[in-house]
Amino acid sequence: MKKVFLCILIVLTLFTGVACNNNEPTTNQGKSGVQDSEETNKAEEEKPKEKEEDVKTFKIGDTIVTDTSEITINNIEFSYDVLPDNVSGMYTHYAAESGKVYIHIDTDVKNIQKQNLPVDKIMKVKVDYNNGYEYRGAPVPEDKSLGFTYANITDIDPLETLGVRFLVNCPQEVEESENPVVLFFDINGEQYRYDMR
Repeated sequence: MKKVFLCILIVLTLFTGVACNNNEPTTNQGKSGVQDSEETNKAEEEKPKEKEEDVKTFKIGDTIVTDTSEITINNIEFSYDVLPDNVSGMYTHYAAESGKVYIHIDTDVKNIQKQNLPVDKIMKVKVDYNNGYEYRGAPVPEDKSLGFTYANITDIDPLETLGVRFLVNCPQEVEESENPVVLFFDINGEQYRYDMR
């Protein structure tokens, strides 16, 4: 008896699958399947626009305020030798290798949290050169006695401000060409964009 019941169940399942898969275009209130497809395409085209709207723009001199910090963008430039603010006495600096150039992002970062803010967690920097060549940046905090120090060993104390540079190592062609250079900052999941050229 159980075998007969199981066979009937299988046959019903097969008939249901065939009835649902009739390969005719689905309709929506009298519209053809082609129109539904066009509406779907329009909806898909609108999604990237919404995504682009989520990206905020900024300019030099702006302060980006987040839950953890206030980041003031002092300057963005190409540089073959990144120097600290204080160059009296001995100091460290970042000289670009032959055939390379830095995109140098000079910021001041204020920690507005009640706990220390690790410098290597402030933001991620990505550069898009000529619509597809991508380069990543690294933070370099300033140090009063050394010029610069390492991001992975530096924290910003609560309510303190520290100069932090972000350096993106690129081929020299990025500076010398006329092709577009766009910077993207990812700060706590928020996206920011700066058109350098």
